[in-house]
Amino acid sequence: MRSAMPAKPVVRAAAALADGNRVRILRAISGAELCVCELCDALGLTQSTLSTHLRVLRDAGLSASRKEGKWSYHRLTPLGRSLTEAFFGVFPSVLATDARLQRDHARLERRLALRDEADQCCVGSEFQSLRSRSLESRSPESRERKGDA
Repeated sequence: MRSAMPAKPVVRAAAALADGNRVRILRAISGAELCVCELCDALGLTQSTLSTHLRVLRDAGLSASRKEGKWSYHRLTPLGRSLTEAFFGVFPSVLATDARLQRDHARLERRLALRDEADQCCVGSEFQSLRSRSLESRSPESRERKGDA
């Protein structure tokens, strides 16, 4: 006799929790709504990797997102909050001792300190712009233009 498959939402939520990076993302957004660039910096993930994991979390109904200007913010849904609290509640010693989760938390705290007065991400494009200018100033072509070569 063939048994029925559990309801799809249960399977999707279980699959979402079955990946270490998604667990790290859920832990990060359990404290606050976060911008993609804040998550990338805090977790050390590329934007494409992060986007893939965020899609799985959204499809499972655990997270939601909103756009504000150039930035995309992600937060837990009520289901995501309930499931995350229950899941992490089962493993309190892991949360207290896991080196990777502790590093993620420390980097996230440093990154959140860069938010503007409205408590919104404001570094994303400015950071990229500064990085681009810094890289450009080191290129041989830019040194030639400046007469440094």
